[in-house]
Amino acid sequence: LKTQSSKAKLVGLVGGAIAAVFIGLFFTGIFETEKKAIEFKDKQTQFRKKHDARVAEFDYKYFKGVNENERWPNQFVEVAYENGLDFEKPEIIAETGWKTYDLLNAISQTNFTQKYDYVSLLIGVNNQFNSRSIDEFEEDLSKLMDKMNSLKKSNGNIIIVSIPDWGYTPFGNSYNREVISSEINLFNNSLINFANINGLKYVDVTEISRRALNESNLLASDNLHPSGLMYLEWAKKIYETWID
Repeated sequence: LKTQSSKAKLVGLVGGAIAAVFIGLFFTGIFETEKKAIEFKDKQTQFRKKHDARVAEFDYKYFKGVNENERWPNQFVEVAYENGLDFEKPEIIAETGWKTYDLLNAISQTNFTQKYDYVSLLIGVNNQFNSRSIDEFEEDLSKLMDKMNSLKKSNGNIIIVSIPDWGYTPFGNSYNREVISSEINLFNNSLINFANINGLKYVDVTEISRRALNESNLLASDNLHPSGLMYLEWAKKIYETWID
């Protein structure tokens, strides 16, 4: 794999160069002001009950994260290139705020024109945040497995990325950190079992995210989402686990 003469395709799920797809983003969106964060928190319960189907649209419309080149899939491609592996520009199938069923719907509605060498999956924090059940999560993971198998080449490779812990952020201070972390661990245990059953690689970025409690430079200016620096740490660890 360590040549620059052929390119790989990455689908994150990324596309050769190596083709890859990155599937799934996480967290609930970036608040532009503290006032919006407070208003969201106050209205959170009734919003979930009455407008659950609109959560993803709300989050994505109003909140933005790091610059495009700082996202971990794009930094992953840079790390790979520095190690002699050339990827095409990654395809990222996700929007902030998505739960597993949002992702399943989006994949079903997307017209893919190629197969991918590498497929990654990072999903679940919004299932946890919106109090969705573990049973529903695991059922959706099985459906996502079918989707990922249909996207990858016959010799393609899939990696499962753990759910980061938003409880270890200033935003998470308004909630019960112990409960959040306990629930995140349960969802990640489901991901580990899912990876083991299907013979997939699994990488833990959760512990990196928990360092944000004492390392503020690992968070973006919204005090919730990862900064480009945290994403770089993810990219390096994912490369070491997935490719190296």
